[in-house]
Amino acid sequence: MAQAKTLTPAEIEQLLSHINTRKYAARNRSMMLLTHWAGLRIGEVAGLRWSDVTTTDGLVKDEIRLLPDMTKGRHARTVFVSAKLTRVRHQIPFSPVFDPSTLTKSST
Repeated sequence: MAQAKTLTPAEIEQLLSHINTRKYAARNRSMMLLTHWAGLRIGEVAGLRWSDVTTTDGLVKDEIRLLPDMTKGRHARTVFVSAKLTRVRHQIPFSPVFDPSTLTKSST
């Protein structure tokens, strides 16, 4: 089987620049960085909870523990968060606090 193509640093910057122009940029940026820099599959990212990624103080954990029902092979695994991903923590909206004012209301 052929090796999957990886993105160059320039391609990553181009992708992040494009993501920043779109709706839900913070969420999409977070997902892209978790898949690229932490090696998570998109299904694993979709199954994450705030408590899987952050401490009770809101800091990014050093490792993410994936339960068997979250992984492709149904085997639990631990993903170590790279220093690179930890450094961009301020750019990622890791916050367990729900702010209802961020919801859009339809006018009727």
